[in-house]
Amino acid sequence: MSAISGENVSVKEPSREVPVAGSYDVIVCGGGPSGLIAAVAAARNGAKTLLIERYGFVGGMSTSALVTPISEFRHFGKQHIGGIPFELLKKAADLGGANVALESGNFPVNDEILKLVAQRLLLKSGVTLLYHSWFADCAMEGDRITHIIVQNKAGRVAYEAKVFVDCTGDADLVRAAGFPTVKGDVLQPATLWFQLGGVDTDALDYLFGDAVDGMLPVSDVIRSRLLELNEQDEIPIFGGPWINKFFRDGMVSINLLREATDASDPEWFTRTECSLRENLHLIVDVLRREFPEFRDCWLAKSGIQTGVRESYHIVGLYKLQKDDILVPKAFQDTIAKGAHVIDIHASDSNDQNDLVIPRQEYNVPFRCLVPQGSVNLVTAGRCLSADGPGFGSVRVMATCMAMGQGAGTAAALSVKHGYSMSSMNFEHLRETLIEQGAVVDFDNVINPEAPIELSVYPAVRA
Repeated sequence: MSAISGENVSVKEPSREVPVAGSYDVIVCGGGPSGLIAAVAAARNGAKTLLIERYGFVGGMSTSALVTPISEFRHFGKQHIGGIPFELLKKAADLGGANVALESGNFPVNDEILKLVAQRLLLKSGVTLLYHSWFADCAMEGDRITHIIVQNKAGRVAYEAKVFVDCTGDADLVRAAGFPTVKGDVLQPATLWFQLGGVDTDALDYLFGDAVDGMLPVSDVIRSRLLELNEQDEIPIFGGPWINKFFRDGMVSINLLREATDASDPEWFTRTECSLRENLHLIVDVLRREFPEFRDCWLAKSGIQTGVRESYHIVGLYKLQKDDILVPKAFQDTIAKGAHVIDIHASDSNDQNDLVIPRQEYNVPFRCLVPQGSVNLVTAGRCLSADGPGFGSVRVMATCMAMGQGAGTAAALSVKHGYSMSSMNFEHLRETLIEQGAVVDFDNVINPEAPIELSVYPAVRA
């Protein structure tokens, strides 16, 4: 569709040969929370691994969009995510860039330190990095992917591999390969995170406690006043706000802005980026004017991109559903665990929809990561196969990291033993994950107590 004339037009691109710049066992597309862990896992299991990333650093939403804390490694005091994800967070904590002591398992991170420790972990594991490169297309032989094509300053370049891991978040490689995907009618909204300095953090100390039942506290005073301003059309819809102390006095990280969008639609998402950046400065002015704790605040940093919660989902071998979250199943192909509250951000209001807290951690089956009919392609992260409520819990970053370790390990085993992704040796996969510290037991499922249903924010008053 022409953005100028509105007419249906097309341009015929001349055919050309694309040079093959390298050959690998495993190629991971996307260096977000799931992708960087997948690449480390594949390399540690003996696969020659390439990680393709569009920015000049890894970490995805945790670094490019400033999302913190990383949720969640523990549930009601029990740790259900270990392995490489927990190793990464401990390395960040060693440099003062994370707090892994919180009982809730919601670990705050410093985005700059996380960039560094993730890069170190990748390089030490033997992963080859290719930054500033966008996935563009792929080459196929039957149902098998043979090459990916990337676009960067060198032009269009191809890379060959035996197995591929799609951690793009939007199922870019899955769609290019022709495997089916779906997208909900209403997507969860996007959020532009930001960090403020000059805040009276002593006065806000009541907000900086640990999460309770998986939910971070929200100031009833601040939220109530923002709701009044929204009703008066002075500010747009918002979420929370969730205000986290950012590792030193006077600094906070804030999750507040939200807007309906589709990040897989470049024109719409561009409008969203522009709108949210305008609204960011409006909100900072409102915080200064309305709340004494923010009177002298200044904008230290905002995400280099808006944080995305949802776009495309694969049509997988299994779809994770709400009942799998609330009544955990003993999946023999368990490769990760989740426990986060079912948390669906409303795209047209200031609310969360259908907040439900699982009473026990649940199991994420490998089949949710495998597109139907796939031979040598697996996914990890937020494009997995799940229904709305199931996705509302499993989408969070710690669980995506755990999925990444499962996917990267499966990719390496596929190279080494010839397993198809659609006929993976689950026992071998789980044994390998257990040897490397992942928590993937599936036979401890109990009949949990009834889940906790929440209808309001867990608000606190100063």
